[in-house]
Amino acid sequence: MKMKIMTLGIAACATVANAGAFFSEVEDNNSIAMANDIGSFDTPGGSVAIDGTITRSDVDWFSFTLDNTASLSFFAAFSVGNGDGIMQLVTDSGDVIAFDDDSGVGLMPAIQVENLAAGTYYLAFGGFGDVDSTSVDTDELADGLSHTEDFGYKLSIGFSIVPAPGALALFGMGGIVMTRRRR
Repeated sequence: MKMKIMTLGIAACATVANAGAFFSEVEDNNSIAMANDIGSFDTPGGSVAIDGTITRSDVDWFSFTLDNTASLSFFAAFSVGNGDGIMQLVTDSGDVIAFDDDSGVGLMPAIQVENLAAGTYYLAFGGFGDVDSTSVDTDELADGLSHTEDFGYKLSIGFSIVPAPGALALFGMGGIVMTRRRR
C-alpha cells in the first residue's frame, strides 16, 4: 500500500511540474541580449502562455532552454487591436531556425519544430514587415523597425520533451512495481 501511495504522489508531483506557466512580457526586451527568460524545460510535456504588447518599432524577444531534445509548437492570438504579427525562432548563436507570418488563424503566426536539440533558443515576436521568410536564409533578426502597428497578443508555447533513455527506464520500472504490487 505504501508503494502505491508513493507512486501516486510522484505522479501528482510530475503533473504539477508539467502544468502550464503564465508569463507577462517585460520591456525592454527588444533584442536577444535583453530577452525575457521564460525558463528551462526538461520533463515530458509542458506549456507556457505569454501575454504581451507590440508598439511601433517594437519587437519582443523571449529565451528558453531545453535540457533534452524536444518538439515545440508556438501559436499566437491577438487580444487587442487587429495586429498582424510575425515570429522567428533563433539559436543562441543567432541562426534563424524558423520564421512565420500567417500560418495560424487569420494574420496570426504559428511555428512547429520537431526534434530540436538541447540548448538555449530565442523567440522573437514582432509586427508584419519587420522581417520576412528570407530571414531563415540570411539570419536577419527582427528589430521592430519596419512596422507601425500597436497591438496586444497572447503566445502559447507547447513543449514535447523526448525523455532521456534513463528516464524511460525509470518510468518502465515504476510500471513494473505497480504491476507487482497488485498481485
